[in-house]
Amino acid sequence: MTTVKALDKDKLNEFIRQTGSTVTAGFNCVISVLGDRLGLFRKLAELGSVSSQELADSLGLSERWVREWLHHQACVNQVEYNEIADSFSLSPEAEAVLVDEDHPAYLMGAYHSALSVFPAAEQLEESFRTGLGMTYDDHGANCACGMEKMGAFTKKHRLVQEILPMVPDLVQQLTDGISVADVGCGGALSTVVMAQAFPSSTFVGYDTSEHALTLAKKNIEQAGLSNITVKNPMSDPLSQGSSVDFVTTFDVVHDTPYPRQMVEEIFESLNPSGRWLCEDIRGMNTFAENLREHPMAAMLYGFSLTICMSSGLSTKDGAGLGTLGFTEKIAQEMTRKAGFSGFKNLEVDTPLNNYYLLTK
Repeated sequence: MTTVKALDKDKLNEFIRQTGSTVTAGFNCVISVLGDRLGLFRKLAELGSVSSQELADSLGLSERWVREWLHHQACVNQVEYNEIADSFSLSPEAEAVLVDEDHPAYLMGAYHSALSVFPAAEQLEESFRTGLGMTYDDHGANCACGMEKMGAFTKKHRLVQEILPMVPDLVQQLTDGISVADVGCGGALSTVVMAQAFPSSTFVGYDTSEHALTLAKKNIEQAGLSNITVKNPMSDPLSQGSSVDFVTTFDVVHDTPYPRQMVEEIFESLNPSGRWLCEDIRGMNTFAENLREHPMAAMLYGFSLTICMSSGLSTKDGAGLGTLGFTEKIAQEMTRKAGFSGFKNLEVDTPLNNYYLLTK
């Protein structure tokens, strides 16, 4: 006979409410990405307060589908509803988060990245049994798209203007012309931004994701740049001839199955006076600290299990650091063992990332 455990009614009701919110958030990932792809959010921001028919007509979409989309979005408080006018609108705050790619609060990329893992549920289930994770390409092109969108503001508006000048004499060197390797370049947004700002320097972007490299080539072509090339390090590895002047990695080390090998290869690629700017996710030294203190822990552990740690375990001997696994303490230990003598946290004002400057 099954024993019925005594339940705290208030705690039970709170858990039910929390579960409902979590399920709602899952649906909202799908529905928000649809709104982005179909231009619904952007058109709402453009038109102001509109009816479902007006919004549908403006985009050539079915009114009934648009109406249900609006109803859902109003229920999750991403769209505002005027009952008297039976109209819908987007608040300035929602526009910043969902539409304006040049705003620091823009988060639509997070929806795209989260959605990219939905089809992987069956494969991830098997990962729990085998221990073997998924590469970025296993998630499809939408994952690369989402990652690019997530980091867009910092790369477009802070990298050249604020972060690179924190490295002594670097801006002058880039202006005069040096060789730069952007390792784990993704869609090459960071590479393009730097190459546009410093046309006398040469840039090579490296990434193992073919989806990301396809996006990178498209972005480079659209920018009309001739001082960038992109390579897959699996077939065309990072130079080991101590010939690179400056290396960048943006949220990369925690993803790779072989972080120690990557750090060693970066060290070997740099000339004696070369430097490495390493951006990675800011994590605490223990799970207890992350649980207690990190404001984005729940989302980041979600990314980790489905994307980042999974990528880091996509080979049988992968390290599987996870999104929050490349802490400052581990970064110091790993880079010191690789041969780097200089390590400095640049203390960039951001809640999500640390920026380390490494020297030989």
